[in-house]
Amino acid sequence: HIGLHQGWLKHKFLSLSRYRARVYLEACKPMASFLVRALLAILVSALLGNGLNVDRAWRSGRTHIGLHQGFQNQSTVGCKATPDESSRTILRLIVQNDHGSTALEAVLMSSPRLATLCSSDVWQCEGHKLLDKEGHGTAEEERDIDMVLEAYSKYWNLSQPVFLDKKTKWLSLAKEEDKPLLEAKLPASLQMLGVDNLLTSYVIMYKPMCLWPMSHIIVQEVKADPQRRARAELKGLQDQMELHKYLVSVGRPVLVINYADLLWHPIVTKRRLEAFLPCLGSLDVDFVPKLGVDIFPGNNMKISTGVQSYGEMIDPSEYNYMLGDVENGTRGECLVDDTLPNKEVDFTGGLEQFLDSEEQKMLNDAYLYFDELADDI
Repeated sequence: HIGLHQGWLKHKFLSLSRYRARVYLEACKPMASFLVRALLAILVSALLGNGLNVDRAWRSGRTHIGLHQGFQNQSTVGCKATPDESSRTILRLIVQNDHGSTALEAVLMSSPRLATLCSSDVWQCEGHKLLDKEGHGTAEEERDIDMVLEAYSKYWNLSQPVFLDKKTKWLSLAKEEDKPLLEAKLPASLQMLGVDNLLTSYVIMYKPMCLWPMSHIIVQEVKADPQRRARAELKGLQDQMELHKYLVSVGRPVLVINYADLLWHPIVTKRRLEAFLPCLGSLDVDFVPKLGVDIFPGNNMKISTGVQSYGEMIDPSEYNYMLGDVENGTRGECLVDDTLPNKEVDFTGGLEQFLDSEEQKMLNDAYLYFDELADDI
């Protein structure tokens, strides 16, 4: 953190002897070296399409810039506004179970240019459930990308430019699946359409720690074994964080979404998604999928209201979540020292209380990592 605005360098140099000025210059060499490296990193990142959003970081009052995190900007997109007819993009949603993936999927479904797996009539339109149905439900079988693409291509609308793949199970596999997806043998049905190139793009969504009582399933898991549920939360966040770092390192397009922003800042989230996925066109944050058209009975997606309307019905303070001011660049946060509202759960605080001190630190570090990325809007 360097307070350039304070003008201390100028003041010191004017008041020092030539000898002492040379001493200060020597002392400042490491600082100058850092600044040069930082500027070079920004330039290289911009050229690679994973540029740093320095302007927003500066305007929002952040005096540090996370070079390792690869802040998104307008030039980092998950697909072209006008996709090549010979290419298809696999849009991978990486979200933990019961963390709002259905809400995010519903918003994306509002685009007529998106192909989903819903016509397979499996639970929540999820790929691993489809593979179960096809008799290939193990983690080892899911590593067979050629087989996976063959199975999925039976249900994706192959004429669309973007294929949705929602991953809520075995998140740790997402990293090792990325390169094989780009090198996979294309199904014959795709080749017949003249497609010879697959691309991948990622949206990672996480849920703030105080919002877990919004899921009835997670509430039941906490009541049964709170430590196990807390450790599952930590493992999922670590898998998502490791994947994000990998994707940034190889220059793959990735966007991070905070579930709280999806619910309570839907218009801002819509703008971020549209900027990241221009190939999908305009999105509707109040879209309700139609049964028999967008979704099917076996999907068990009982969506009766859109995401925006749903968020308007819920007061975030009931879950001890304080909304940030998006226009001023301040982020929302959990008030973890207050009593959680879910009357079925008779304790206070968040899931972190069931972890040891080292695990708590890892959990908090993971949330801070993603908060920084989701703040870049």
